[in-house]
Amino acid sequence: MTITFSGNHYPISRVVLPFHSLNHALKGEGANEFGFPVRTSVEAYGLTGIGKTTVIAAIASYISQALGNLEIADLDLEGQDENVITRVLENSGYNADRFRWVEISKGKPTDEKLLGALLDCLLEEPPCIGILDSVAEISPVSEVEGDIGDANMGRRAFPMAQFSRQVTRALRMMEQPTVLFMINHLYEKMGSIGGAKVYTAPGGVVKENLCKLRIKMSVPWVTYITAGEGKSEGRWNDQGAWILEGKIDKNRSGTKNTTFQLFVYGGWGVHVGMSAVIDCLAAGLAEMKSGGRLVMDGQDFGLLSKIIANKREDKEFFIPFINNLKVETVDDTAGEEDE
Repeated sequence: MTITFSGNHYPISRVVLPFHSLNHALKGEGANEFGFPVRTSVEAYGLTGIGKTTVIAAIASYISQALGNLEIADLDLEGQDENVITRVLENSGYNADRFRWVEISKGKPTDEKLLGALLDCLLEEPPCIGILDSVAEISPVSEVEGDIGDANMGRRAFPMAQFSRQVTRALRMMEQPTVLFMINHLYEKMGSIGGAKVYTAPGGVVKENLCKLRIKMSVPWVTYITAGEGKSEGRWNDQGAWILEGKIDKNRSGTKNTTFQLFVYGGWGVHVGMSAVIDCLAAGLAEMKSGGRLVMDGQDFGLLSKIIANKREDKEFFIPFINNLKVETVDDTAGEEDE
């Protein structure tokens, strides 16, 4: 039986990014539903110092290119280093006319007004891709103008609830799809029972309920970067580099409880080639041998630590890993269609 729909309903469209496991982690139920969903509000949250801003700026850049070089509008409440953002955008191929720091032209720049200005950027024609960095930094007028010690419980969540409702409506109604990223932190809850640490992301439950995609980010401990020697943290401190793992906690456009991994160079950005290497290791397409050597299809590519240190600008080096992932994607899709 073929079901026929009547009436208008906004489409769920996707863009394919140059990150294999990220595309897979966000895929829908069908074989063709592959890639990052747009018309989407995204909450990306995790502990401090793991590169959330770097990763989101890079992902937003690739989505911008896929959607016709939309501008990115960033409400930066944390005071990010503009030089670092510039390098991340350049290294991810950002090609829009400008990158916009969200501000207001008249009056006192309260956080409520700045959230409204970010919403205005989403409502432009064409819209911007929005970044809110971060939810945890939002301070309502009552907190900013009040005295230290005043009770402000719940008041931070109120502007985020209003903002989330308006964003949800805007994404649903606009003709040109875009994405809003909300970067957030994890804080340890006080008074947890049983000694186990319990964490929460600020901003209220309305924000969590209305956002279409929630991604928990962390630097993982994994086995695939060792040669049978147990788990190791995905950091290379000498190179200022690390693996960032994302877990899809919520996805209204597809699967959830899936994971992906990206490779981050601090102050530089997300590296497509090294992300492909890590994806191949995680998928079992490549393996680590004793002494830290990277091997794939019988070929020894050298020490992983040396690759991280010396091959960042060598695009040709990473082609075998990217191509191996492409073959796996074709095989996976064929299997889904056969079923």
